[in-house]
Amino acid sequence: MARPTTAQRGYGAKHQAERARWAPKVDAGLVDCARCNQRLEPGRDWDLGHDDNDRTIWTGPEHVTCNRKAGGRNGALVTNAARTVAVRTSREW
Repeated sequence: MARPTTAQRGYGAKHQAERARWAPKVDAGLVDCARCNQRLEPGRDWDLGHDDNDRTIWTGPEHVTCNRKAGGRNGALVTNAARTVAVRTSREW
């Protein structure tokens, strides 16, 4: 299965425009991370975060680690919920 395009994943022109709108404030050191509420350091990489349940709702700039940790956690929940677990015992009854 091919990975969806960036636009299909919610990172198209509107996302880029929103990121560009935030960039001057982030570069000036005026923005706190939308996830951890700690200041984003000027000159460091950052992600434009979105709502965990609706990718069309942006929450604001986030530290890369905060954003991707949340994405990994949410992805693991989905993956693990889809798994079926076979119960194994030490004996055949």
